[in-house]
Amino acid sequence: MQFCNDCGNLLPLSQNPEVTCDCCDKICKNILLRYTTISTTNDFPSELRNKRTINMPKNLSSQDTWSKTDTKCRECDAQEVQYTALQLRSADEGTTMFYSCPKCGAR
Repeated sequence: MQFCNDCGNLLPLSQNPEVTCDCCDKICKNILLRYTTISTTNDFPSELRNKRTINMPKNLSSQDTWSKTDTKCRECDAQEVQYTALQLRSADEGTTMFYSCPKCGAR
């Protein structure tokens, strides 16, 4: 994409060495003939994206903060398992429950 140097309007694609702005009629050099820049969403940080990154779970390995329940482990004879709940999808969908046995490590 190329923008007009005067008004900031998006210039049309062209194979010519010069491009005329549709908004202010300024003639600009067509820099797209020389090089193309590829951008990703990370090149344009936003407050919302930063908040989303901060709130994402880092890992599930810190099981010392998990709650415990009197449920029998399906792999061994342990009578208590740990669990945690995470909201992995949108807010209108249910939470995802993660269970872990402290005795055998089954998940």
